Amino acid sequence: MKEDMNHMGISVGWRYRIIKQISSALCSLSYERVLAIGRRMGPLIMNRIEKQKTRGLEQICQGLGYSPKEAEQLLQKVYENIGMSAMEMMYVPRLVREKDHITDYIDIDHPEYLESAFAEGKGVIGLTAHLGNWEWLGAGLALHGCPTSAIGKKQSDDALMKMINEYRALAGQHIYLTGTGGYELIAAARSMKQNHILGFLSDKDGGHTGVPVQFMNRTFSFPQGPAVFARRFQAPIVPLFIIRRKNGKGHTICVQKAFHYENTGDTRADLLKNSQKMADVLETFIKKHPAEWLWFQHLFWTEPDKIEMLKELKREIP
Repeated sequence: MKEDMNHMGISVGWRYRIIKQISSALCSLSYERVLAIGRRMGPLIMNRIEKQKTRGLEQICQGLGYSPKEAEQLLQKVYENIGMSAMEMMYVPRLVREKDHITDYIDIDHPEYLESAFAEGKGVIGLTAHLGNWEWLGAGLALHGCPTSAIGKKQSDDALMKMINEYRALAGQHIYLTGTGGYELIAAARSMKQNHILGFLSDKDGGHTGVPVQFMNRTFSFPQGPAVFARRFQAPIVPLFIIRRKNGKGHTICVQKAFHYENTGDTRADLLKNSQKMADVLETFIKKHPAEWLWFQHLFWTEPDKIEMLKELKREIP
């Protein structure tokens, strides 16, 4: 057993070194060259993953009402963006080195909305999605001087996870990983008290404890996290998204006006109402920028009849 574990450790170590070498090589190239590589590599790799492609086409057709041909065209643009984002993730050390002119890579359209939210002094709930280069969203906010934290999901590949977290920290982000015995929630709560932005990637299945909402023409289990933290800290909720500039080079962080958790005292009704409002915000922005969203992600793991809150509501209907 010990030998197997040592072997696995060496394997992770070697994978990490290989990834870092690739990253180092990419950082020696021009930004335009890195984007060109990603634009070609994305479709080349992603078109070979049949399950994800089938799921992506189905979810585009259902969510947007596209024909199969239209869905295929959109998915190829998604693949190009994913390829470029993957290369940009490896380019973070170069991004950090050039932080003195960060706006060449990432600008913010409405910084005044963030300033107003921070002025409340209660922390900021960053409501976002797997849209655009979300890794550069956090990095961009941090490099623009915004104290930024996020609750992240641990990746299955330890070598990749090590590099991602290293680069997040390099850019100045504070990341709390789920599955660490509850410590991540304590640390995230502490970050709110320190008046950080706490980012939530909310377009992911919330499991059987999620909140049933309508999202992309389906019942979706919305994660409780952003609503729970917004209610607990009475913090402003700021929709934050990142999209690629029209010329393809660099990104804009799109900041919307803050809103607050509506608290009437009816815990469940409030959770349903506020979660649906947040889901609507995500859907509206995604539909304006459909080529930027991760359409092939497994959004609907939890069937409606497995969502506890929905089962409770149905039992109460006479």
